[in-house]
Amino acid sequence: MALNPLNILIRCDASVEIGLGHVTRCLVLAQSFKDKGHQVFFAMKNHALGINKVTEQGFKVHIAPTPFNYDHWLLTLSSQLKVNVFIGDVRDGLPINTIMQLKAQKILTVAIDEPSDYRKACDLCFYPPHAQLDNLDWCGFTGKIKQGLEYVLLRPEFYQKHKKVKNEKPNILVMMGGTDPNNLTLTIVRQLLTLVNEIDITVVIPPNHPDYCVIKNSAENVSIKSNITNMADFLTHIDFGIIAFGVTAYELLTMQIPALHICLNNNHWQSSEFFKKNKFAQRIMKSDINNMNAFLHIKPITNNIVSKNMIIDIIQKKVGYGS
Repeated sequence: MALNPLNILIRCDASVEIGLGHVTRCLVLAQSFKDKGHQVFFAMKNHALGINKVTEQGFKVHIAPTPFNYDHWLLTLSSQLKVNVFIGDVRDGLPINTIMQLKAQKILTVAIDEPSDYRKACDLCFYPPHAQLDNLDWCGFTGKIKQGLEYVLLRPEFYQKHKKVKNEKPNILVMMGGTDPNNLTLTIVRQLLTLVNEIDITVVIPPNHPDYCVIKNSAENVSIKSNITNMADFLTHIDFGIIAFGVTAYELLTMQIPALHICLNNNHWQSSEFFKKNKFAQRIMKSDINNMNAFLHIKPITNNIVSKNMIIDIIQKKVGYGS
């Protein structure tokens, strides 16, 4: 007898201020669930960047109403959609009480890389290796914590084998996230052109970036890429990455590319410690990007990235779906 598909509600947002990281990894999760025959819905606040990103991938978005009430919105939506699983990847004050009421409706509650207090009421919490869980208050938590490389949400292409391209000159990637909210890209490119000779610089920014034209015309050895369809294949051409800390840090690790992490806040600094400690990357705060020279070392790295993400299997097992 075939099992009925699960109805899964994902709560996340993306904007210029928030960035694209939460939505990007949730879309990876959503597509994997969809491929297994499940129904996936997104609950989002009215930020055009995130909504457009999700709808472009073919998923239904339910936008938060005005006036806004977390309890009423998510509980009503979960009832209407007959939700089996709720997944939170948002840091906007989602109340613990909302999670507890979802659980009272027999909904499995899941948090992704979450430091917010609502995680303490969730059934499952998944974390990448860099998360410093001992620094969080777990009083009252009765769920399960899963932490490791097998819980990092990467796009499917990163679990395939790729052959590295041998460049005549080192190719340095500059990527300050999907939105570059601090407009750091141009400063970093100019620093590289001053500090390092005989390199190529590949910059990833959207066409509407305020410095797009200036960067594009800055030097012959600077090229711009936008709307990359296969990031893993693109990274086979990269020898070193200068990136804003985020999911790209794990993408570079998977491809065995050393990196310099630009930490935009103290949370990024603490998260990057895992990479520094294991000699996968160096790190500096955004205020120190004028002093990058000491960190531009290209050294080979090795890693133990797993060949499969385990989040979906654990969620399915938890709700009794399949073996």
